[in-house]
Amino acid sequence: QMQTQQVMNGQLKPIMQRQELANQVFRPSWNQPTMTLEELGERERADAIRRAEEQQVAEAEAKFRPRRYDQLVRDGMEDDERLVEASARLDREWDDWKEENPRGSGNKMSERGDRNF
Repeated sequence: QMQTQQVMNGQLKPIMQRQELANQVFRPSWNQPTMTLEELGERERADAIRRAEEQQVAEAEAKFRPRRYDQLVRDGMEDDERLVEASARLDREWDDWKEENPRGSGNKMSERGDRNF
């Protein structure tokens, strides 16, 4: 395929044949697909199955995480003493945070020290 080489800027550059240049000129200007639609469908199906399994595991684990008491009642799990204790602790921590951070006490523009900046 290569005929000879010529020296250009101190490096050897191959001289391409006419057909090689024509192949480079008359090629599509967009990216060609790297997989078939069937391969893409199989990959998407496998991903969807994996995501569904992960979702089921996450939902099963979420049942036994601490959450608000009204959510426990809604799910019919208000009899689980461990969850009720965790729920009470969570509610107390939230109440404490709300007392320490009253509404409107955030980063206000009027409290900036340098008004010319």
